[in-house]
Amino acid sequence: MPDKKQSHCMSFHTKGADFRAVFVSAAGAINAATAQIQVDNRVLYQFSEMAVCANLLAGLFRDVHDLTLEVTTDRFFRSLIVESTPEGIFRAACQPNDLIDEVQNTQVVDADILTAKLVVTKRYPHIADQIRSTIGSKSNSIPNLVQQYLHESEQISTLMLTGTRLCPDPERGVIADKSFGLLIEALPGVSDNKKFVITDNLERLESLTQYFNDEAEKDIMDLLDDIYPGEQWIQTSETALVYRCRCNREGYLERIVDLARRDIDEVFGDLTELEVKCGYCANVFHYPRAEVESKL
Repeated sequence: MPDKKQSHCMSFHTKGADFRAVFVSAAGAINAATAQIQVDNRVLYQFSEMAVCANLLAGLFRDVHDLTLEVTTDRFFRSLIVESTPEGIFRAACQPNDLIDEVQNTQVVDADILTAKLVVTKRYPHIADQIRSTIGSKSNSIPNLVQQYLHESEQISTLMLTGTRLCPDPERGVIADKSFGLLIEALPGVSDNKKFVITDNLERLESLTQYFNDEAEKDIMDLLDDIYPGEQWIQTSETALVYRCRCNREGYLERIVDLARRDIDEVFGDLTELEVKCGYCANVFHYPRAEVESKL
């Protein structure tokens, strides 16, 4: 079974080039993320599923520079963001609304996903403009919402299966014990009969966390063979998943200078120094007004 301590993303295609697949094992990386950023335990499941989905899409759209998923809902999520890259580096932020303090049963958090708006942003190398799509949820599941985006905005025929299991932790309360994702894309021209084989066999699987249980000696190739018996799957890549914020002082300085060129008094007001806190990690940067003025 996949080593839950070693998070990774793997890509495959069938010998006949009918299907592509992306598999993600992310529990270790998710726990590394939540060790750096504050994620309320009542939304940790949704956070974990979001991290899995973002890394699945980064594995699918391998020509992007980075890809960002952002979810907002009516009640509990002010913002849930995961930014991923095809190189396996991702960062995330989770800002629940104050109403989360009233949650006693996390099923109400699932129900809130029905009100979600998903914004998907793709950035490409050497292209200035971002490509952005917005989807209104028809489901109470983040993976279903992401699959809805693939069908509606990308017109890609995909099937997605995810599974996350949380467990108690004496120091942190709750952590991700297992967190998997599988995305299969049917390439153009694939017959409906072949699509039905995969759909039918996927629906027979209870969950990925059950498939890769502690007693099973199964790996991702076993899973793909069970989903499409008799087909030869070829692995094309494997990338370690790492939670790492890419913020830096110079990057924020460039943005402040751009704003200051329009109106530095509006940027600083009565302050002689700005403090900027990264939304993805614990880094804090300070910018004296004199330094910004010297860049104008």
